[in-house]
This record gives sequence, structure tokens and C-alpha cells, in this order.
Amino acid sequence: MSQILIISDSHYLRKNELHQFFKQFPHCSTIIHCGDIYPGYQPDEFDNFYICKGNNDYVNLPRILSFTIDHVRFTITHGHIKNYAYQPDSLLELLNDYPADVICFGHTHIPYFQKTKDCIIINPGSLALGRSYPRQNTYALFDTETKDIHFYDMKTKDEIILENRQL
Repeated sequence: MSQILIISDSHYLRKNELHQFFKQFPHCSTIIHCGDIYPGYQPDEFDNFYICKGNNDYVNLPRILSFTIDHVRFTITHGHIKNYAYQPDSLLELLNDYPADVICFGHTHIPYFQKTKDCIIINPGSLALGRSYPRQNTYALFDTETKDIHFYDMKTKDEIILENRQL
């Protein structure tokens, strides 16, 4: 089974900075990016990389992307369409067209997760412009076997404990 690095909203981080960040996670089989990557990004620049289009992305990317890793079904979207990011419960409507065990989104720059009986919803926050209090640039690690999700501060590598919202 796999550890997956989940990120979003890296914005002004350059390709080489993002690549250096990825090198810190050799144990991660896959990287998920929930949109708003650096200017000039071109598809296929990274291996085992899934990305959706954010409101600041100008390359041709899907707004919603579904895929399976280790028998876990993922759907990712940036969250700016239909105001999903500000009403995370509404992301569950995606399950009608995109069956998933995990939905990942970004846009708010604030880490978030919620577990329902059918789905886990994850926002890893922002690698570049955190808006949480205290202000932290964050990412998440997801284990496909245990379904555990952990959030971390990009600079200190300290784990951030979030309260699980249950529906």
C-alpha cells in the first residue's frame, strides 16, 4: 500500500522548488495537486502526479479528475467551481458522477478534513500562501491502507492536529 503526498495552491513556487520539496518524500508513490500550481506548468513535468485546474492555472487541465490508487478511488477538484471550497459538504454531490472514497480540494489555503460514512474530504491547505491561524504553509500525507490522513507544516515539518468533522 502507498503513502500519497497531497498538496495544493503552490502558486509562485518555481518548478525547481517544488521538485526539491517532492524529493523529501521518497516513500510517497504518488503526488496529488489540487490546483493553482506555478505559472508556466506543463503537464507531464512530474512522475506519478495528478493535478486538476485551479482558478490561477492557464494550462489545459481537467477541472475534476478521478483516478484509483491501491483500490482507493480519488476525485480531485480545486474547489472554486460551484463554491465547493467554502461549503465542503457540497463536494459530496460529486459522488453522483465521480464515485470516490476520497475527495481532495484546495482554493481556501486552509487545511481541512472530514470523514463521512462514505467518503473522506481533504484540503491540504497551501504550500505557498497559508491562510490558517497561525499562518502555516501545509501539506497532507494519506495512507491508502489505513486511510489515515496527517497534516504538516511545510517549514517545520511538525504535524498539525486538525479536528475531524463527522457527518
